[in-house]
Amino acid sequence: MNDPDHKGHKAGTRLLLWLVVALAIAGVLLYTFTSRVAEPANEQRAPLNDVSAAAR
Repeated sequence: MNDPDHKGHKAGTRLLLWLVVALAIAGVLLYTFTSRVAEPANEQRAPLNDVSAAAR
């Protein structure tokens, strides 16, 4: 399974490289989502069915 290809590279090295690339892309997407797209907890709006105490 870990036989070298026609250029002499081993399959494990190639698989590890793809794994690192995939993890890097996932990390960038996760960082972008959590820092820019998702609202921080203190800025989230109240649910629509939540009535304030003054309105009751």
